[in-house]
Amino acid sequence: MSEVRTPSIRMSLASLVIGCVLPVVLVSAFLIFNFYEHEQIQLTNNAISRARAMISNVDRGFASTQAALQALGTSHRLTSGDLRGFHARATEELRNLHAENIIVIDPSGQLLLSTWVPFGTPLPKLAKPSLRKRILETGEPIVSNLFLGPVTHHPIFAIEVPVKREGALIYTLAATIAPAQLSSVLTEQKLPNSWRAAIVDHSGSLVARTHGIDKLLGKKASSDLLQRMSLSGEAGFKSKTLEGIPVLSVYSKSPVTGWAVVIGMPLGELTAGLRQTLTWLILATISALTIGLALAWYLSGRITRSITALTQSAVALGFGERPTIPPLHFREANQLRQALLDAATTLHQAKYDAQHDALTGLANRALFHIVITQQLALCQRNSAELAILYIDLDGFKTVNDTHGHALGDQLLRDVSVRLKRAIRKSDIAARLGGDEFVIALIHSSLENANAFAGKLIEIISEPYRLGVIEAHISASIGIAGYPRSATDVDILLKNADHAMYMAKSLGKGRVSTSLR
Repeated sequence: MSEVRTPSIRMSLASLVIGCVLPVVLVSAFLIFNFYEHEQIQLTNNAISRARAMISNVDRGFASTQAALQALGTSHRLTSGDLRGFHARATEELRNLHAENIIVIDPSGQLLLSTWVPFGTPLPKLAKPSLRKRILETGEPIVSNLFLGPVTHHPIFAIEVPVKREGALIYTLAATIAPAQLSSVLTEQKLPNSWRAAIVDHSGSLVARTHGIDKLLGKKASSDLLQRMSLSGEAGFKSKTLEGIPVLSVYSKSPVTGWAVVIGMPLGELTAGLRQTLTWLILATISALTIGLALAWYLSGRITRSITALTQSAVALGFGERPTIPPLHFREANQLRQALLDAATTLHQAKYDAQHDALTGLANRALFHIVITQQLALCQRNSAELAILYIDLDGFKTVNDTHGHALGDQLLRDVSVRLKRAIRKSDIAARLGGDEFVIALIHSSLENANAFAGKLIEIISEPYRLGVIEAHISASIGIAGYPRSATDVDILLKNADHAMYMAKSLGKGRVSTSLR
């Protein structure tokens, strides 16, 4: 029978590089498309974050003015009906509110005073009481949409708060603000000059804008934007500006006022940068394929030797052994060698981490269960005894809450050190979680365990030096023993836990033994 001929690594690599040209081109096209999509998503998310920061600044300004108005609304002049005196007080406060006018309105919508005009000047009644419907019904402050000021006769918006006397609404106090005061929110972010940014009110009217606000103030935003804002608080989508410029638009809407910040980034700029990036990616792909084909023949010989040298080490790693691999002359082989060594270290560390408490280094519940199950089998075979001490720290919570988790963690580590020093090499200590520990005393009776527990409380109760403070704690210990308390590790832990709670009920620093 003729021998089946298999291709060499050298010929296989050469064929592989040639055969990969077409698939790599297709994969590269797919990756380039995904790269484009990823860049778009990343850019959208970053822009949404900037819009969110800007609308947060708007909300903070509204909240600051609202708080100042609420403080001003407690003036005895206002609640007592001394409107003339309040007019003078409000005029003084106007500068601090960063508003252009403070007005007082009665529940019917009649303006009673305005700092824009001298006191006593006849003032109109609000033409649209529906704007104030919510504050009259709920008694909660409001931020209005953009409207034409009845006194100033130019576009403004208002922050309005209720004024109550003996629980009843007697007036509403409002600060009117010119839209121009919001322009700083748009300029602080230092957006590129070609970008468009705008602030719209709850109804979708433009209140501030980086470009053309003189012509667009009060105009409605695009219907597409208004529809999307009615469905979600934040989003990004392709659209056109009011000037007809194609942009990637993002917005963030305030959940408090319903106002929003909109940012538009010209698509022409975005795609120009991406096209350049895609061109470089295509060139890099072609270069990588060319270099790979040229080097395949040369590298295949070294690959063969490296693979042969690493085979036995890989098999040893599969059996859980730590391989010893001498340095190789091939860089990729050395990388694989290091990967095998790292994998062995990682597996060993992972096994250790899975069975030990990360904070104290003690065994965890899983390892404790495994060890005690094995020890119980030996105790049954040799008619030996075993005792489990369930330990809960008294006073730890006070230290942790008073001085912080960092010192609390240090205290737990110090307790763990004392536990390990107190037990024999044949015993095992574990941390179950929080400030609960458990110790298994191998070949120890309940009587011996009880005596040991008393000494252990003394050891734990000695002062702890934690930086500049000295901490004092104690411990409550419950004891369960094999075979007198139970013969199963879970029941032993349960009984020891119950005994610990019995000890804790007697006071700090006590020991209780389970005989069940």
